[in-house]
Amino acid sequence: MVDFTEKQVIIFGGGVVGARKARYFAHEAEVVVYSRSFHPEFREIPVRTEVCNLTGDEKELRNIVSGSSLVIAATSDPGLNEQIKSACDKEYIWCNVASGKKGDVVLPAKISGSHYVIAVSTDGSVPAVSRLIREELENSFPDLDDLVELGRWIRETYRGERTGPDSYDTVLYYALRDPETRKALASGMKDAREHVLRKFAI
Repeated sequence: MVDFTEKQVIIFGGGVVGARKARYFAHEAEVVVYSRSFHPEFREIPVRTEVCNLTGDEKELRNIVSGSSLVIAATSDPGLNEQIKSACDKEYIWCNVASGKKGDVVLPAKISGSHYVIAVSTDGSVPAVSRLIREELENSFPDLDDLVELGRWIRETYRGERTGPDSYDTVLYYALRDPETRKALASGMKDAREHVLRKFAI
């Protein structure tokens, strides 16, 4: 994955797709969105919006994208998206194309927390499947940050010369898969640690 912190990302298209792409980068990059109009979702997304009527003029497009790190062509016009991609090619800028010919970059469905980032992609072929998997992960692991933190504690507590059933690898494997661990974790990290210590006595 590429870190776009403080880099400029330009999005063409103010519809639902453009809003989703803007939300994807809003808290990481400097995002500017160009469109004739903007979906109401943009009111809640911390990005800069520029009203413009794009004609597909190559010089205009190259002037807009120049200096950016990534461009996303998310208009409702596949032909215009391809013209945007062509302008990016001439400026040597990565371009993600929402509809039209495939671009240089595929944006995976992503979930992240304080201790993890998980990205899922179908290589741009069926983004809806990527989103479905992301939603399933979010629903199945609402406590994923806590699980990572617990895993770190298990590593620090059990790591050493132990072998067999009390080894770090064994405890980590079974503790994280134990439904009772997840139940204890729902009550707090202290309860989860006590459960692990009881079940895997040091």
